[in-house]
Amino acid sequence: MNFELMVDGEVLPEVSEQILKKSVASIDDDVGSFIVLEPQTPLDGSIYLQAALTDDDYMVETRLVFGEEFSHYRYTTSDVEEVTGFFIAYYRDNKIPDLKRWDNVTSEF
Repeated sequence: MNFELMVDGEVLPEVSEQILKKSVASIDDDVGSFIVLEPQTPLDGSIYLQAALTDDDYMVETRLVFGEEFSHYRYTTSDVEEVTGFFIAYYRDNKIPDLKRWDNVTSEF
């Protein structure tokens, strides 16, 4: 599976577990600081996994698309290792996070 990784608005030329770890660790509490990992084809309907940092909490989001419909999920944590784990599993294992603990925020869009 091919992925595209955007860090702070710039698409990186390659993706690896090491680059993902560094990218997550580099997120800071600035409106322009974020990462987006996008698979070439959706993973169980997920078209991206993204993260940003606000007030020492990481806000991780994914969007599931099914035809014309979509659902948008958000998870907030202060644990950078947890966030890194989400991105590594998405990339390496082609596995989306378990969304049972995530908030469905579709109504915001």
